[in-house]
Amino acid sequence: MRNQAKVLAAAVMCAAALAAGPVGAVSTLDGWPSRTVYVSNDAPFVVFGVTPTQLDHRAAQLQLSFVATDRLDLVNVFVFFRDRADGPVHMRSQVACGPRERGSWDCAVPVAHLLAELAGAQGELGLRIEAHGDLHQPRDHSTVIVTVPVGQGARMASGKSRPPVLRPAPPAF
Repeated sequence: MRNQAKVLAAAVMCAAALAAGPVGAVSTLDGWPSRTVYVSNDAPFVVFGVTPTQLDHRAAQLQLSFVATDRLDLVNVFVFFRDRADGPVHMRSQVACGPRERGSWDCAVPVAHLLAELAGAQGELGLRIEAHGDLHQPRDHSTVIVTVPVGQGARMASGKSRPPVLRPAPPAF
């Protein structure tokens, strides 16, 4: 049963990567300017993304969307922020988003108190997500880090602007 769950998780991730298209493509799966990095991926867990994908200082919460391809005994989100993308991390809170049965889930993560602590007009808020399938199996664990830029305008906290949107040419009949 675990192998089926891992195959399903791999298929979902592959489909998401293919649907997103080229870098910067406009898609419902396009999480830009947020960024998702899988540090380890051995639990039956796939992050779909966060909403909104960029925050301003008025935001109250962030919504994390994920899929459990099998039962998850534990899903914890550790929220952090930094004043710039390469700056030191300040970890402030933990939000329990599980346990969860198989299925698609959303988890509200409060952020207003963290955004108030940012020193400047821009920065970065992050989620370190620790997901565990069977707690009796130490290898059944995933760690995912999602970062979301904070600030106004079309620039990320690291100063990088959005890549150009690549659109296919209309068909010629």
